[in-house]
Amino acid sequence: MKHLLVAITLILPMFAKAQGKPFTIKGKADKLDAPLKAYLSYRSGDNFLRDSVLLEKGVFNFKGKIEEPCLASLSIDEQSFNCYIEPGVIIAHSTDTLKSMIITGTPLNDDLNSLKLALKPLSSREQRNETMQQFIKAHPNSLVSFDALKQYAGFMPDPERVEPVYNYLSDELKAKKAVAAYYQLLQDIKRTSVGQTAPDFTQADTAGVDRSLHDFKGKYVLLDFWASWCKPCRKENPVVVSAFNQYKDKDFTIISISLDAPGAKEKWLKAIHDDGLSGWTHLSDLSFWGNPIAKLYAVQSIPQNFLLDKEGKIIAKNLRGRDLEGKLREILESTN
Repeated sequence: MKHLLVAITLILPMFAKAQGKPFTIKGKADKLDAPLKAYLSYRSGDNFLRDSVLLEKGVFNFKGKIEEPCLASLSIDEQSFNCYIEPGVIIAHSTDTLKSMIITGTPLNDDLNSLKLALKPLSSREQRNETMQQFIKAHPNSLVSFDALKQYAGFMPDPERVEPVYNYLSDELKAKKAVAAYYQLLQDIKRTSVGQTAPDFTQADTAGVDRSLHDFKGKYVLLDFWASWCKPCRKENPVVVSAFNQYKDKDFTIISISLDAPGAKEKWLKAIHDDGLSGWTHLSDLSFWGNPIAKLYAVQSIPQNFLLDKEGKIIAKNLRGRDLEGKLREILESTN
């Protein structure tokens, strides 16, 4: 019995930790009522959770347990609000329209409100970026600062611009899994910055034949990341086709890497045909965002591209529209 009690004593702290800490959201939207529902979406550990409750005279409540504080989305009547789930009682209140929703009651939500108030009167991106920098510097241990950092960085972070602001974060915050992963992303992006040698890769083309980047040495190569489901990519494709047709006889070619999903080969092939992309090499393993080439090049959004010189060095990236045409004209018409 003594050994059993010792075993239970050892297990209980682990069990308690696995269960997480309780949180409560007490909400009220004065102008709304059933049959509207409130929806709460958030991630706890490796699990993505979504809960919903029916409004009763504008009142809605959520209860749960969280392993560690996280950013969440609260949605009512097709309008969404960011808030932080953390131990304690979170208050969400709207006295008029949903646009007036204020979420308070816990430290992170209070920090978020402070940042929102500071950003509200600012219209220019430069002013907003400066304000976010100052907030991060003044709140180095707040999860709000990490999320503000990602907003500051944008979809295609520039490590030289972002790392000095990242360094404002406290060591305690940097040690968190998500923050450490973001730092690693910045290092991965450095590996494919302008001036670096493009990492080599091998992947199957539309016929299932393996093709490698080193096979294209001696040509200027545009690595173009896209997908049949990506509307901005499809909109950009005529520009890519025009560039290829104009410079294909000047030692220029394209390798398109598709982030299409498993089972979507026919959609991928149809998009190639429909958009007139059949003049160059197309690769994909149909693993969506799990594509190893996309991971190798730290691709976070599409369309995205990298222009390589004849030796395989990255000489430009993220060229869209006239920027792509202008860069190719600058390089290829002066060297051929």
